Amino acid sequence: MDFWRNAVCLLKDCLFPVFCFECQTEGKWWCEKCIKKYAITGVYYCPICHIDNNSGQPCNHCKVVSPLNGVAAFFNYNNHNVVGELIKQYKYNFAFDISSVWNMLIDLYLINIINKMNIDVNSLTIIPIPLHKRRERERGFNQADMIAKKIYRTLICERKVEFDNRNFLRKKYTQQQAKLSREYRLSNLKEAFVWCGKNPAPKNILLIDDVFTSGATMQECSRVLKKFGAQKVYGFTLARD
Repeated sequence: MDFWRNAVCLLKDCLFPVFCFECQTEGKWWCEKCIKKYAITGVYYCPICHIDNNSGQPCNHCKVVSPLNGVAAFFNYNNHNVVGELIKQYKYNFAFDISSVWNMLIDLYLINIINKMNIDVNSLTIIPIPLHKRRERERGFNQADMIAKKIYRTLICERKVEFDNRNFLRKKYTQQQAKLSREYRLSNLKEAFVWCGKNPAPKNILLIDDVFTSGATMQECSRVLKKFGAQKVYGFTLARD
């Protein structure tokens, strides 16, 4: 997989040089100079009603029904802004080298956002939202898994952090959530996920995905993980719609 991914990146670099989406400087998809123009302090909303707050935790009205204990993102999502365009290129057009942008953001800003969410990073398990095997073959990779691995590498230094992409699986092939209306997203995910580990699910979990839209996927994942023993489940994405 890595060989073919690197080969595709090399071929694309030769045939289609990369230019910063914002300033058009050659060499990077989004250069550090442009990124640092933004005050990236995180995006925080209630996971259920989407009212903004300072920590991403459910509001008092929604906390009794939300399996998620909190969720945050680097940016608000828009199909036509820089982040939206980068995510689409990364996810659907084999632009794997855009991961260098996510890596930079994670290195510079992630720990401050995690602290604002009041997550205990000394006993945390990082879990990517799983793709069905068929979907992963179609797409060529799981973008959530790649982001989660970088987050794990960033947080592991002097912290008791674990990474698990083996025990939480997507057992049902479903329609892509982005193509469904909000009312059908929850029913589409019914019985889609399962914890298959020999031991109970970790008690403190950070779920990783690329975009949080309606929240149906993360809410369902959180519900299943808590059914199998998790006590606190938080979500983090690159962007939030």
